[in-house]
Amino acid sequence: MAFPEFGHAFKSQYFSLLDPEVTLVNHGSFGTTPTCVVEKQKQLCEDAERYPDKYLTDEVEVLYKRQIRLLADYLKLDWRNLALVTNATVGVNTVLRSIPWNFSKDKVLIHSTGYEACGNTVKFLSEYFNLQYDVIDLTYPIEDEKVLEAFEDKLSTGEYRLCLFDMISSMPGVQLPYQDLIKLCQKYNTLSLLDGAHAAGQVDLQFLDELQPDFMTTNLHKWLSVPKSCALLYVNRKHHATIQTMPISWNFSAEACRAIENPQTVAEIEHNDLLMHNKFFFVGTISYSTYLCIEEALKFRQSICGGEERIRRYQWELQDAAVKAVTLALGSGSRLLQNSTNTLTTPGLFNVSLPLDAKYLSAQQKLSTDFHRFRRFKARCDVLTRSKKAYAPFYFHGDELWIRFSAQIFNEVEDYVLAAKIVKAIIYENLDEELRSEL
Repeated sequence: MAFPEFGHAFKSQYFSLLDPEVTLVNHGSFGTTPTCVVEKQKQLCEDAERYPDKYLTDEVEVLYKRQIRLLADYLKLDWRNLALVTNATVGVNTVLRSIPWNFSKDKVLIHSTGYEACGNTVKFLSEYFNLQYDVIDLTYPIEDEKVLEAFEDKLSTGEYRLCLFDMISSMPGVQLPYQDLIKLCQKYNTLSLLDGAHAAGQVDLQFLDELQPDFMTTNLHKWLSVPKSCALLYVNRKHHATIQTMPISWNFSAEACRAIENPQTVAEIEHNDLLMHNKFFFVGTISYSTYLCIEEALKFRQSICGGEERIRRYQWELQDAAVKAVTLALGSGSRLLQNSTNTLTTPGLFNVSLPLDAKYLSAQQKLSTDFHRFRRFKARCDVLTRSKKAYAPFYFHGDELWIRFSAQIFNEVEDYVLAAKIVKAIIYENLDEELRSEL
């Protein structure tokens, strides 16, 4: 079967809602939705409004269950361990707010490059309830074995109730050795919570049923073509009785949501099999249109795109060419953020350094060490880059400035060259402003 070629023509045909004047190289932040999936979402919104009483009480549960089953089949996972939530941050919060902590002694382990919103959840629990936590400092580029050593040094102390770690971090946009980290957590009897915000659509997830971590969550709207916002929550079967929704709702006291200890009969086993479904399919009145578009999104990826392997192959090939072009555009000394075993990059994310002139050294030092000053600097730059319609996020890490790019099936190499030149020029302009402010 012949599938359409990826690139700009593909974008015009299948992502026709995107502004044709925008050079989109930041897909990783919010995701982009194919036109056919958006059209399906519109239809679902209309369906819900025809007879809300019937739709929300009689129809939604069946439709929700169908999406879970189809998604589980596509990802090669056990549907009984899955639920849908609005995004990965909600998934992380759902887990952290469900665990019956002993605040007098329990401790959580996180890492410095984790997503700030999720780290803030741990900090909230610390400030409000005295949950203890430690942070592993990671500076990239770093070898996987060094990452594992840093985690094992902490986990081997036996101090930690739970370890929260990324599968693929946001910024820097790099992959962690998450399967080995799961095994380390199991070795030291520590609960594992994987923030897989960027995982679905970039990496295979069947390892979940094979390695059986405790918890994992992943967005479906970033890389799996589902509308914003939609995410998957995986919960190990042994935690089905413990996990609760966020917010707590009707299902907390519902008989169907109470686990049966030591089930014996077929009915009792089926009751426990449905715990995740019964807890999560209705938390309160929401629009189910994003959840119910999963089927259409998977159909797009299979029937139009040709499947995950074909998608990733294009992303890898595009990324390889884009890195070469971007490093040339950014100037001498620019490099890909990578380690010696090439495990940091993923099909859809890569980071390239922007070398700074020596005259900016004082400004660079202040921006890389003063978080709030950098946020103000970045905000000024971001407004300008978005106005130029070629936005890519940048950040300081390891005393260098990096730009994160996303590789998507509608991109071509020239997109990255254009965006790199625009971002570079705006950063330099604002660094000049920083220097003038020091005079």
